[in-house]
Amino acid sequence: MAKRRLSKQQQRRIASNQKNRINNTFSAKDGEVFDARVISHHGRQLYAERLNAAGDYEKIKCKIRQNLGDIACGDNIVVQKVSNAAGKTEYIVVAIRERDNLLVKTGFNGAIKPIAANIGQLVIVSAAQPKPNAYLIDRYITAAENLPAKSLIVFNKIELADEESRVLIEDLSRLYSGIGYRVISCSVKQDIGIAEIAEALSNTTSILVGLSGVGKSSIVKKILPELEIKIGETSQATGEGRHTTTVSALYHLKDDGIIIDSPGVRDFTPIHHSIEEITHGFVDIRQYSGQCKFSNCRHRNEPGCAIKQAVAEGKINEQRFRNYLRMIEEFEAQ
Repeated sequence: MAKRRLSKQQQRRIASNQKNRINNTFSAKDGEVFDARVISHHGRQLYAERLNAAGDYEKIKCKIRQNLGDIACGDNIVVQKVSNAAGKTEYIVVAIRERDNLLVKTGFNGAIKPIAANIGQLVIVSAAQPKPNAYLIDRYITAAENLPAKSLIVFNKIELADEESRVLIEDLSRLYSGIGYRVISCSVKQDIGIAEIAEALSNTTSILVGLSGVGKSSIVKKILPELEIKIGETSQATGEGRHTTTVSALYHLKDDGIIIDSPGVRDFTPIHHSIEEITHGFVDIRQYSGQCKFSNCRHRNEPGCAIKQAVAEGKINEQRFRNYLRMIEEFEAQ
């Protein structure tokens, strides 16, 4: 059954109820109430973590009170410790703290599905095999710009690069570095670029995104070898990876870094509410926004288009411009 969509009025009521729960002063009979962070989410229950008296992270299994709305990995939550009818201790999520941002994708029947909350950086992982897809990279970047969050672009499995893949990775690295994004080429097997990635993950919460088979979980395992992360193989038939991470999970790194390992996203589509959001997602294009001769310029065949002029002068990469128009066309077709 498809997930029921909530109306705006229902969403406002849920948010109001959550604030009331957070602001409410619980009495002793209600049980202990404390803040925690979601580290993985499975249906109607989830796992969260909190700092205990010893300063260590304690993992707790929680149930979820009804009508809280969607909960995502990385959410800061309010948890109540209670005793059930059998006298056993249970932990109940009673509210969600206000988010800095929420990364979502479209699921079945166009339903919005949360991926992760409170993200500081999207780590966009591609690989030499399967070959990098510039349009997919740009879709991730537009999502990051609108969160807002930083983008880190990683090209993994460079030991597998043939001549075509090597040239493609070099071209894309120059393109995105020139725009201002950090790009790292790496090989988990050859231990190339891993230390640089680990450094880039410090002091922020990052999420690894990309197609299955590009090595997201392998990178996490290389950085955190003590973790038991299931690693899948790339399908020989399709060239795409088998899904190995079935739910998002949160891990702690040194230097106050946090990483969220998300399931492989085969068809990640940022949810744009306007063409202006798409334009905002392209940092190299948005600087020319509003400079066209006509205010309703569609940047196709209109005279006096500042963006097309910038493309002709080499100030905007032509491939990026085509990807930009493609996103707008897909948005308009929805």
